[in-house]
Amino acid sequence: MVPPNVQISKSTAVSCSRYTFEQLAEIYNQARVDYIVPMPMNGKRMAEYMRDYDVDAAASAVALNEDGEEIGVVMLGLRGDRSWITRLGVLPEKRGHKVGQFLMELMIQKSRELGVQRVQLEVIDGNKPAITLFEKLGFQHVRRLLVIRRPPKPLPATMSEPSAALREMDEAEIAACLAERDCEPAWTEERASLLNAGSLRGIAVTLENGETGWLVFQRLAFQLTHFVFSPNVSAAAARTLLYGVHLQNPAHDTKIENLPESHATWPIFQEFGYLEVFARLEMYLHL
Repeated sequence: MVPPNVQISKSTAVSCSRYTFEQLAEIYNQARVDYIVPMPMNGKRMAEYMRDYDVDAAASAVALNEDGEEIGVVMLGLRGDRSWITRLGVLPEKRGHKVGQFLMELMIQKSRELGVQRVQLEVIDGNKPAITLFEKLGFQHVRRLLVIRRPPKPLPATMSEPSAALREMDEAEIAACLAERDCEPAWTEERASLLNAGSLRGIAVTLENGETGWLVFQRLAFQLTHFVFSPNVSAAAARTLLYGVHLQNPAHDTKIENLPESHATWPIFQEFGYLEVFARLEMYLHL
């Protein structure tokens, strides 16, 4: 757990495990009220977030001022010899007193104590104060990650329905496919994250020329998300799979987070009307 008396200046840190999910969501919302991209949470969403991304409540922290008032929060995900810093936020009126730096240094210290070899995080591209802080602490840029979206709408008129048949995959096939990634995914898109989240669907295709491919995604009540294609999927297979997904789910909004900007499927997504909403920078600190 976070030591109860860890201090810098006039701030003190206590473990997030002392709070309910509802309380943590309220602290987080207050700290992010003016954030570049609003991402409000409630207790249910906070619980799901911490579960899906293996956030350790005991290792995560809430910052308090001299009067014991909550003024900031930060969370730490743990997987093997890696950690992930997330949900960092400081109340607007309490900024400028190095509270954010205090919380970041606390998470780095905690990572070292736990034997972590690499700390990673994502930050909104354009959030200069945060990027400057992370660079100051030794984090290095790794890649740019896109958040893309496609609202419910008809498929492009220029596209015709593929002749290749699509086959739904079962739970065991989906788990096996997720172990075959063609690049190191962002923390939120890792196999563990997706299996924790559940509600996964998968489709496979064999084209007329014998080429195969698959797509795994999460299907929620009103949204599709977390798309994962088979390694080195061809443009033809990717188009067929995307066409099939949207043909079967015409009323669903689609939001895909943390797609590497250089990924080969990004131009295919654009053909289907996906647009970049914003981007994050992924950063690593090797301990």
